Amino acid sequence: MEFCPKCGKLLVPVKKDDKTILVCKYCNYEKLVEPTSSYKIVQQVEEGKRRKTLVSEEPIGIKKRKEEEKELISDYYKVFLESYEEESEEQE
Repeated sequence: MEFCPKCGKLLVPVKKDDKTILVCKYCNYEKLVEPTSSYKIVQQVEEGKRRKTLVSEEPIGIKKRKEEEKELISDYYKVFLESYEEESEEQE
C-alpha cells in the first residue's frame, strides 16, 4: 500500500497498456509499478461474520402438500368421469 507524495491520499493500482501504474484519484499523480512487485487486494473476514446459506431442493411441507393435491385431483377426476358417464347414458 502506497500513498501519494503530493497529497497523502491512497494510490490505487490501475492497468494501462499492459502495465500497472499507481494513480491518485484526488490529484491524478501517477507512479509506474516495478515489475517485481505485485499488488493484491486481500480482505480477511472473521468466521462469525460470514454468511452461511442453506440450499434445499424442495421444502418438505410443499412435497407433502403436492401429494395431497394429486390425490384430490385424482378423486375429482374419478367423480367427473362417473358423472359424465351417467349424463351420457341419460342422453342416449
